Amino acid sequence: MTGQQGPGKIRILDNCDNCGACCQSTPVPPFEPGEEAAYDIPPEALEVIRERIRRDEHFDRLACVWFDSESLRCRHYEIRPAACRKFEINSDLCRLARWDVGLD
Repeated sequence: MTGQQGPGKIRILDNCDNCGACCQSTPVPPFEPGEEAAYDIPPEALEVIRERIRRDEHFDRLACVWFDSESLRCRHYEIRPAACRKFEINSDLCRLARWDVGLD
């Protein structure tokens, strides 16, 4: 189809404000084994993750349980996983996530 953009044609961002695309394609915070203990994650924040896993929902269609769809921000940004901390703005994965959720 003509006129459609692919991930390579998505604009460059200065910051992550008003985005959250990466969070919309990661259904639970991507903690490495033992990382929760290192960050001292509160039990109530972990429980929403465990509940989603128990329900075995269609993970490919869900935003992260910590993602606030109104503010487009992480509810627990201070204790987000290392994978989230390392996720680079404007990287190929960032641009692909934005393309997948329809952000330009």
